[in-house]
Amino acid sequence: MSFHFEYPRTIAARRPGEFKPAAPKFHVRWQAPVTTIVSDYIAVQRQASDMAAERAFFQRMRRAFDSAYGPDSFEEMRQTDEAGMVNSIVVAYWTDIVRYALWKHVDSFNAWFRSTEREQEAVGYWRETLTVPYDRMETIFSEPYYHAGLARTRQAALEPMYTAGYFGAMRDRLPISAIDPLNSPYGETTPEGNYAGGPVRRVRVDVPPNVVSIRSGQVWQKAEGEQLDDYYQNLQPKLETGMAYLKEHPETTGYLSLRAIVHLDKDGQELRETSKHGYFLALAQLERWAAEHKSHLDIFKHALAMRRKYGADRQVVTWHEVFVLGTTPSLEYINCHPGTGLLRFANVWGNPPPSN
Repeated sequence: MSFHFEYPRTIAARRPGEFKPAAPKFHVRWQAPVTTIVSDYIAVQRQASDMAAERAFFQRMRRAFDSAYGPDSFEEMRQTDEAGMVNSIVVAYWTDIVRYALWKHVDSFNAWFRSTEREQEAVGYWRETLTVPYDRMETIFSEPYYHAGLARTRQAALEPMYTAGYFGAMRDRLPISAIDPLNSPYGETTPEGNYAGGPVRRVRVDVPPNVVSIRSGQVWQKAEGEQLDDYYQNLQPKLETGMAYLKEHPETTGYLSLRAIVHLDKDGQELRETSKHGYFLALAQLERWAAEHKSHLDIFKHALAMRRKYGADRQVVTWHEVFVLGTTPSLEYINCHPGTGLLRFANVWGNPPPSN
């Protein structure tokens, strides 16, 4: 029997009546209790030509993770950002907060990252550590055979569920939504993030509660024939249109940051797998875009059409994991350009140390 808990509702669910989708989606469940999840994004920011920096960074991270207190799982990825810089990223997951704390104290990587020597290098580094109570996360997978993100952690499995197929299902899958509206203290007004960098080499950003982290994945590794053609000709363009709209309309979508990431194999070769990792001011704005705007409705309708057409033979997997942040995450940027992650909000949420 898998672990899960819910609260008696004081806030009504969004499910319309007795709606139930014709076929299940799948979510992550664990065979043992999980109270807190850590998702640690760590990256080197480099010139596109500096592949040596990526190789050295990934090797360092693999050594750091190869310990009794290392993560349940980790993935290696790459992103080229709007400034033309390449971010070579690892994301590591722990489902035991004590084991993560021990790793932070014991493994030498963390002292290496804290060292002022990093501030003198020709590359940048950043780290976004999200520590999330179980009741503030939810997941969904279109198919049960492919695991990514939290689904690769210890004692995790993908189990069928029917809280899907309607607008508001994402919120309903969050246990905390039964008792908390998850509003931002900023309402729906995205702060003016205009930090432009300066003499400070290491900057920390403390975001407010209820910021949403969403990592949304697309996997077409097994797709062939008409399903492969459909991905490139239909689904991928629709996804890109949706992502562009989110970024171009922060005043209505709550957009704070969005990365288009390519996943890598152990040799650094790009897979037919991508994900978008974004931060948004609050859940309500993201929900409104999903329910009302054509750019998301086109994605949603396409997914339904492909499910009807191929059923269990669908060769393209989509998934996401959502964290509604409660405790302040640890976001740290070293030598990075001001468009990196949430660094541009350092002028309103930042906590930079005194410059030397």
